[in-house]
Amino acid sequence: MKRQLNDKSAIEMAYFRFALIAPVIQGIFPDSTKTAYYRRVTSNELALPDGRKASYNPKTLEKWEEYYKNKGMDGLMPRERSDSGVPRALNENAITEIYRLKGKFPKINATLIYVKLIEDGIINQSAVSVASVQRFIKHNDLKSAKNLNQKDRKAFEEEFPGGMYQADTSYTNYIKEDGKLRRTYLIQIIDDALCKVLHSASSRKATR
Repeated sequence: MKRQLNDKSAIEMAYFRFALIAPVIQGIFPDSTKTAYYRRVTSNELALPDGRKASYNPKTLEKWEEYYKNKGMDGLMPRERSDSGVPRALNENAITEIYRLKGKFPKINATLIYVKLIEDGIINQSAVSVASVQRFIKHNDLKSAKNLNQKDRKAFEEEFPGGMYQADTSYTNYIKEDGKLRRTYLIQIIDDALCKVLHSASSRKATR
């Protein structure tokens, strides 16, 4: 994907983004946490370098912070759209999140991205269709993984052990206890990244 590195408006936009995340990068934000800072600065519309007004989600600024740490000012440069001239229903927050998700989970499909955008409140289901996400991914050549050496993970699977635990319950056999027939259950706790069972226990419930 080409970037307009010599485009004055793109450079101005990169500096605009940096100005918002600079207090966090430099560790001088006055709020209790960086999340609180991002929420405060995005609570109202912001004036863009070209004079337009725009509203941002705090998560968008967190992504800009990540981009800056990975690529410096180049990471804050707006990407040149390969779907120029094509009407789009996706806002800038949604586009930023799509790039982030496809970068972290190259094999994630458009439907899962669409659901995640709705769950995070980035898009409104009544205003944006899954087809809009599909078209954007296709037009911007994001359909498949760019780094063939990157480990493929299921959507939203944690990268490191201890990042998330899952619990699952399944029915097992009936047993007879004190003259009553009881259903038994198997309960397991699984580390999401390792896909290993960390603990198992059985439970029972009386039936009539």
